[in-house]
Amino acid sequence: VLTPTDYGALDMITVFGSLIALTVALEISQAIARFYHDEKTDDGKKVLASTALWFTIITFTVFLIAALAFAPELSRIVIGAPGFDDVFRLGVVFIWVNGLFYLLKNQLRWELRSKAYSTVSITHSLTTAGASVLLAYVFQFGIYGFLAGMIIGTVAGTLLGFYHLKKTFQLRFDFTKLKAMLAFSMPLVPSSIAVFVSMYIDRLMINYYLSLEEVGLYGIGYRLASVSTLVLVGFQMALTPLVYRHYQEPETPQQLATIFRSFLAIVIVIFLGLSLFADVALWVLTTPAYYAASQVVVFLVPAILLSQMYIFAPGIGIAKKTHLFVWINAGGAILNIFFNWLLIPQVGYVGAGIATLLGYACIFSAYMYCSQKLYYVPHDWRGIAGVIFVAAVIVAIGLNIHLGLYIDLFIRGLLILLMPGVFLFFGILNWGEIVQVRGLMPARWNQR
Repeated sequence: VLTPTDYGALDMITVFGSLIALTVALEISQAIARFYHDEKTDDGKKVLASTALWFTIITFTVFLIAALAFAPELSRIVIGAPGFDDVFRLGVVFIWVNGLFYLLKNQLRWELRSKAYSTVSITHSLTTAGASVLLAYVFQFGIYGFLAGMIIGTVAGTLLGFYHLKKTFQLRFDFTKLKAMLAFSMPLVPSSIAVFVSMYIDRLMINYYLSLEEVGLYGIGYRLASVSTLVLVGFQMALTPLVYRHYQEPETPQQLATIFRSFLAIVIVIFLGLSLFADVALWVLTTPAYYAASQVVVFLVPAILLSQMYIFAPGIGIAKKTHLFVWINAGGAILNIFFNWLLIPQVGYVGAGIATLLGYACIFSAYMYCSQKLYYVPHDWRGIAGVIFVAAVIVAIGLNIHLGLYIDLFIRGLLILLMPGVFLFFGILNWGEIVQVRGLMPARWNQR
């Protein structure tokens, strides 16, 4: 439905929305994660959550009014091209409702209500997809229909979220609790801005050095690579609140190491699949205008995974040394800017993919180093390095075989089938731990 230029404009609105989500409400949802289980009574938890909700509603509504008032000016700054003012206005409405949706979904996480979280997420996704297809494709409203579908889906998810949390939120506001939450969360805002720079400087610099069309191609490659995060969702949603609950138990570090190695095995297989079959996926899912995006996927899959793997470095949060987030993410943002500045003019949007991978590799390394100093987890780094090296070699071989389409695909599939043996050889997985992990997640880590 969308041309690469329209898709690029949509991506720039997404970039702007991500910045607003990280800053307007001062990351107060992250403060709930830290303080929610410290509250000794149900009433205290309700006051804490309600205070965060009303603060979020107020701040995002102020943003909405201001953004609509200055829409023409902001549209030119954000999108960088004329003719997208109304598109930007729809984007602002989506950003507003998405800010509330983000808080509600996180609240379900902090309450460890995985079934309700899944119901809300699925409703949001299916409604968004259905409304977007109907409005953008059937009624041919293009990018306007797509954004309207996003708004409708997010409203549906928000309403369902409020229904599941009707016993949590009340007409109550406590300035003392707000002050305590903001004291924890406000230092995270500069860190979050640095995270934003690391995540989106690639799109901004592609738009600056190249064009919206290249932003659109990069965005399609990024979306395909983001399929890899599906495997991360279960870990990401559950691990942080559960670690905060169980970190004092002596067996927790070893269990985290086991879960991390099992997770690594899964994501490496997904990395191989997406990297080696990206061209086929784009041929099936897109139009010829987007096929060239396959060459950036191999760099973006590990980059995107590394950007989310901070959940396996919990020591900083446990020790409440949130100032380290600022320094790590600020340093990572500077490196990301440097790598993009260096590579985009030389190799185009593929250079942005390489730069993003290098930047996130540095950030994750810093997170893990600091976390290990504050909360040691016995990781097998030698074995981890071994399987990563072998996976990189397999991708390099698979992408440089040119014997005909079907023969190439067959050989790529065989190369992926080598990985279970590699995992066993380097000790990343063994049969006993596979059984143990299956028991850990539902039996222990999901208990309330």
